[in-house]
Amino acid sequence: MDFQIEVNNKLIRVQEGDSLLTALRSNGFKVPTLCHMNRFSPTGACRLCVVEVEGKRDLVTSCAHPVKEGMKVRTNSQRVMRARKSLVELLLSNHPDDCLYCQRNGHCELQWLAEEMNVKERKYFARKNAQYPDYSSSSVARDPAKCVLCSRCVRMCEEVQLVTAIDFISRGNQTMVNSAFNKGLNVSSCIHCGQCIQVCPTAALLDISHLEKVQAALARKGTEVMFFISPSVVASVAESLELKPRQKVLERIAAALRRCGAGRVFDMGTASDIHVVEEARQLAGLIRDKKDDQLPMISSCCPSWVYYAEMFRPQSLEQLAGTKSPQQLFGSLLKTDYAKRAGVEAEQVFSVAVMPCVAKKYESTLESNTHKGISEVDAVLTVRELFRLLRSFGLDIARMEEEGVDSPYNGSSAAAWKLGYSGGKAEAVARELHRMMDDKRADQFKFIQPKNPGNRRETRVTIGNDQLGFAWVSSIAEAEAYLRELEEEGRRDIHYVEVMACLGGCAGGGGQPISRGFEKSMARKKMCVEMEKINPFASAGENPAVRDLCGTEGDNPAHETFRQWIKRT
Repeated sequence: MDFQIEVNNKLIRVQEGDSLLTALRSNGFKVPTLCHMNRFSPTGACRLCVVEVEGKRDLVTSCAHPVKEGMKVRTNSQRVMRARKSLVELLLSNHPDDCLYCQRNGHCELQWLAEEMNVKERKYFARKNAQYPDYSSSSVARDPAKCVLCSRCVRMCEEVQLVTAIDFISRGNQTMVNSAFNKGLNVSSCIHCGQCIQVCPTAALLDISHLEKVQAALARKGTEVMFFISPSVVASVAESLELKPRQKVLERIAAALRRCGAGRVFDMGTASDIHVVEEARQLAGLIRDKKDDQLPMISSCCPSWVYYAEMFRPQSLEQLAGTKSPQQLFGSLLKTDYAKRAGVEAEQVFSVAVMPCVAKKYESTLESNTHKGISEVDAVLTVRELFRLLRSFGLDIARMEEEGVDSPYNGSSAAAWKLGYSGGKAEAVARELHRMMDDKRADQFKFIQPKNPGNRRETRVTIGNDQLGFAWVSSIAEAEAYLRELEEEGRRDIHYVEVMACLGGCAGGGGQPISRGFEKSMARKKMCVEMEKINPFASAGENPAVRDLCGTEGDNPAHETFRQWIKRT
């Protein structure tokens, strides 16, 4: 049921059950917040969303106050504006004054609020926070001195990712966000997803930068710096710069990186296709051999999910696909296959992955991904770091002329783009499985994406005489609940489960440009889908580079050797 309320002497129509904040924003009234996140229950922690309601003595927090028929609200009265300004001034009273050196300078919500509230001088003085930064993790850094206690990171870590690596400690004016026992994140339960970075309004949470490492390698003589770029990064850059799919975004990025001094620039889509082919091959073997105890097979490309399974779900490890992630797979390609083709030593190659994911930094440091002292991937840049690198060289991707990526890894199928969003990989594996098991009827392949809301979906695919179940979930909370449901109910109708730790998949990854809400991840998914449409190869197995490297089982001993070193350990 809807009804009308009066806001700033104007009648607006609202829905019963909505919070006042939701009603105001849906009708175009801007109300500032720091603690509020869409899809989460309100906390009222920051108090910045206060409004004046007729008949109420005190100001009310609009995020936690339901709308009522006949309500009269003022969002911009002098009393409201003074209260909001005082709150921002109090937050600034003990906040570090290092905006010029801060990574979030220009993208800091506290900075925006200070400008909007016309804060021009320090009104309140307090002792600066004495906490010291924590750089112990391989992926996520913490600077507690910049924390404004909004609770967004704590709620994301606890409610969405289930790991509670950080939480509130102490009480009163001693309250702070910290990891357990005041230890570093490297010994916490952190799964390196970086979702806390995405929701942090200031620079209290950051990714461990590899930018300086890459810049040093670019300036080093005798080192050949090779970049490989994830298709989902290309989609993110296109969405951020409002470029069209046919404007050859990857080729523009390649041109810009060569201006920075890159020796080679590759399309990582080839590795994504190999990953899909090998997972489909493994799944086909499990189905053919009727190994029901190892089903459903669970995807293995997300390092945050794999790390969570290692810590909290050891019973699922046997079900994980046995193929390395596309990043590590491509890093191995560069240090072995390409180095041999190009006649260079693996030690001379400095491989840089450009990814939408913070956890890829952690993955690149694993001992299992280092052989004889040589890392498969030497550095990982997020989308944010890619933009910073190009800005430091004065380059603008939108103005670059297209240059082709380097061969032999210069092609990908539509499947590579599907890995950029939740549900896409499940479809890519299903399509490749259909090609392997029922190639004569490849034109009859149907993968129906359910329309139900939420981050958990299932569908059925007919391959030959079998009906196979495919499912996909995003966020650890959804993955844990879904896998537990399969176990408790003893379901055997699902054969493959795609798990992505980030909401929406890589489109919402921790390394993507900072954005409030979930609208940007949907826009990035749409860009990936548009890129799929202009790709000449529908399935991963149609990619000629994949056929050259993988072949078919038993047709070439070299292909079997290749499969041995792309296995996940």
